[in-house]
Amino acid sequence: MTEIVRTERADRVFVSYRQLRVSDRGFDKGSPDHSSDQLAAARPGLAVIWTGVHTGFLDVTIQLAAAPPNLPRPEEWEESIEIDLVTLTGETVLFGLMGDPPSQFPNLTPQGPGRYRMRVHTRGRSLNNKAYKQVCPEVYMVTIWPIDVGCGAAARYQEVADNEPPNRSDRILAWAKEQARNEPGRPARKGAREQKR
Repeated sequence: MTEIVRTERADRVFVSYRQLRVSDRGFDKGSPDHSSDQLAAARPGLAVIWTGVHTGFLDVTIQLAAAPPNLPRPEEWEESIEIDLVTLTGETVLFGLMGDPPSQFPNLTPQGPGRYRMRVHTRGRSLNNKAYKQVCPEVYMVTIWPIDVGCGAAARYQEVADNEPPNRSDRILAWAKEQARNEPGRPARKGAREQKR
């Protein structure tokens, strides 16, 4: 049996827009493509776990392992998925969209940049959950272990990330940045502020 190196639980992880994120610190690219029935999906630098509740607090446990751990008993969980998690920095955190990482959660990829496996288990996940300002009945367990890490892996996966085609969220983000840049009057207002100095 593979030893779980570390386990931490946070019973009030804030989530919004149905997104728990496992991300490189400071990652600002779009979300991975997914279908509406997926539990999780990933792209280099970011994995997203889609929750049932839109906005609220979730009970989340993280487990870090040195190698693939045994599966938990099937009666404990209703849904599960296992996906690749690629970190380009080796500094990976879990947080709800528009929330902060729980203080008790460590760096999830302590072996450095490269490829990990992430297994997600959940129970109580329902799109009908309305849990704003309270803990909803959804419970998650996220288990992560290294597959291919180190300096050579970092270079390989950075090349993969650089060559990844843009997805819909990347295109929306690029469009929004372009609109902000071309907003009428914005350069003039900036110039006026600079002239007052």
